Amino acid sequence: MQKYELVLLLDYQAQDTTRKDLLSKFESNFKDNILAKDDMWLQEMSHDMKGKKWNNRAYFVSYHINADANKLNEIRKNFLYANLVVRYDVFKMWNEQTFFEFDKLQKELEKIIDSRDDKRFGNKISFFSLDDNSKYINWKAVVILKKYITRFWNIKPRKYTKNLVRVQKKLRREIIRARTLGLLEFSRK
Repeated sequence: MQKYELVLLLDYQAQDTTRKDLLSKFESNFKDNILAKDDMWLQEMSHDMKGKKWNNRAYFVSYHINADANKLNEIRKNFLYANLVVRYDVFKMWNEQTFFEFDKLQKELEKIIDSRDDKRFGNKISFFSLDDNSKYINWKAVVILKKYITRFWNIKPRKYTKNLVRVQKKLRREIIRARTLGLLEFSRK
């Protein structure tokens, strides 16, 4: 059994009852596989969805699931033809990765950033060079991920960030995940 993170982007124009019905149906069908749930509520995305202008908001719901390949295919088929689901993604989690709740993570990171900004000299960023901070490498940590993107929206190189190779690879993967979900921009408009 492998651990995954299932992220659902639900249509913000749908009624609350239909959204809750869809989620409760999914939770009842796969209750043995769901380890945790994070309801991130309405989030503003960096790009429009489904090619429609001004359609840049969605309800984000994240599930921490434990499943094998067959069960994962069942879960994917469950959302394939759901009109309410704008997009869904399944991310494989590595062993030491923890499942964060969005609100708690944002508050925790804001405290860390406020304390670090006072001590920071120059422009070099080395937040993830400390082993304690490597647990915060997550697509939900948008506040930190923005600091690892240049003004041209490229990922800052390892030479500049002073990260280890494995940390830089994980950081790159999480930035790409945040971009595909719409929490970070691909480029400036």
